[in-house]
Amino acid sequence: MTEEQQKLLQRIYTEQQMTESNLGLMQQRLEAIQAYLTNYRSGLMVLKEIETKEKEEEMLINVGGSIFVEAKLVNPGKVTRGLGSGIRIEQSVVTAKEVVSEAVESLEQQYEKLAQEYQSLLQRASVLNTQFQQLAAQIQSVKPPGEEEE
Repeated sequence: MTEEQQKLLQRIYTEQQMTESNLGLMQQRLEAIQAYLTNYRSGLMVLKEIETKEKEEEMLINVGGSIFVEAKLVNPGKVTRGLGSGIRIEQSVVTAKEVVSEAVESLEQQYEKLAQEYQSLLQRASVLNTQFQQLAAQIQSVKPPGEEEE
């Protein structure tokens, strides 16, 4: 193996490892976005259902994990929405629906963009793998001086 071949093989191997690592991180991000999307879509469904209810009307509310609680609506026109860090605000169902819808749209765009980047990186990983295998096969087929066939 020449020094040039060895450097090329090492470069391809290093890029392969970095690509695999980035693929793993992207996969985790895609899964996190998907979890947020599921959560927001579920919330949006409940908001749409609440919007059709009257004061003192009963309904089943999904609290996650396929668990529902029976609730009587005290004020179906208002909801309390968490902003993070324990901060909550009260707002109308209509406003909350708009905010959640925008969040869903934004998350869907992020997911689509990241999924495209993931596919591109996956293709790059495939190219690198092919290059690595071809170079390794080429190096193995070259016999060092003094080991000629008889």
